[in-house]
Amino acid sequence: MKKVILYGVTCVELRRNAEAFLDDEFEIAGYSDTYYTKDVLDGKPFFPPEELYRQKADYILLLAFSHRALHDMRIFLRAVGIEDKKIIEPLIFLHQNAEKGQIDLVKDIRQHYQGEQGLIFGLSYSFRDIELGRLSLPFYNCSWSGLDIYYNFRIFQYMDRQGLTRAVKTAFLIFPYYYFDYDMSRSVRQYENGQMFAVVSLDDWHNSFRIREAEGYIANYKLFGKKTAQFYHVERYEFQNGTICQEKEGILDKIWFREYEDTVLENKILLTRFIKQLADRGIKPVLIIPPFFLYGLEQASLAAFEQKKKKFYRVLMEVQEKIMPFAVYDYADAYADKRDFFMDVTHLNSTGAVAFTDQINRDVLHR
Repeated sequence: MKKVILYGVTCVELRRNAEAFLDDEFEIAGYSDTYYTKDVLDGKPFFPPEELYRQKADYILLLAFSHRALHDMRIFLRAVGIEDKKIIEPLIFLHQNAEKGQIDLVKDIRQHYQGEQGLIFGLSYSFRDIELGRLSLPFYNCSWSGLDIYYNFRIFQYMDRQGLTRAVKTAFLIFPYYYFDYDMSRSVRQYENGQMFAVVSLDDWHNSFRIREAEGYIANYKLFGKKTAQFYHVERYEFQNGTICQEKEGILDKIWFREYEDTVLENKILLTRFIKQLADRGIKPVLIIPPFFLYGLEQASLAAFEQKKKKFYRVLMEVQEKIMPFAVYDYADAYADKRDFFMDVTHLNSTGAVAFTDQINRDVLHR
């Protein structure tokens, strides 16, 4: 069994959280502290800091809320010979609702998939921009905020291995133009906002090893992920937002301005495999580009948008040449001037979602 030492004996809230949510594969080997000489709470085994390097612990978990205190603890433990990779901050307990507000995508499938003949893949656009119950055929929404091509494919593969794709006839892939440049596992933002936690049950962190910041989050998922997901168990919900976008010179997210050619190459291969596997199962892939409020963008963002569009179609053509042509419906400029359809420059509000869903019913599902 893997061992953890808790460092900071009097931070009661974090200590009790760690004790309550620690995965069954781990055990608490003891406690330590910079300023105390014993465990003053429960009288549990205590190790002086200078003796910690002798202990066969997999992790030293720091118990403090203050970033400054956590920094000082790390510096102190390094000085007494502890490897930096073993020193873990309690990130999952510091984020308030970040991880706790995420669904477990795999668990959601197990509990709620009812053999729908349609599947939806994508990220926030397919999660927010579609009124699922309004579609003229039954669809199950596999998407969640932040998911990239890799994790959408992994979710489909999970369903396929479980024998859950036999009734599926159609798969909507609702992807924005920047998607080939996007790798969720290499985006620090996706760890900070908790969205990586949605794939915790896959226990697959893809290219996370390429960014230093991911290590602490993944260690927290291993230590506390299962019981956190079980305890908070957020379920999928229909997103509703009546806000009307007020931006007049809106700026697109940084991903629209950046180029990641190694990610593009990998995503091209992944999408090729994804499409081929869908087709091999008799599932019709339909690629849908979501709407954007282009009239609300400033000029630099409009230019970036057009550049990403050109790149997207160049890469998409290469994918289609490798396997087969498949249906593409582009609604990027369908509501370009309809401010009342958008909550911000890149996402529809509930009014826009109704209009977009009705258009998909007419154009794609022909109903």
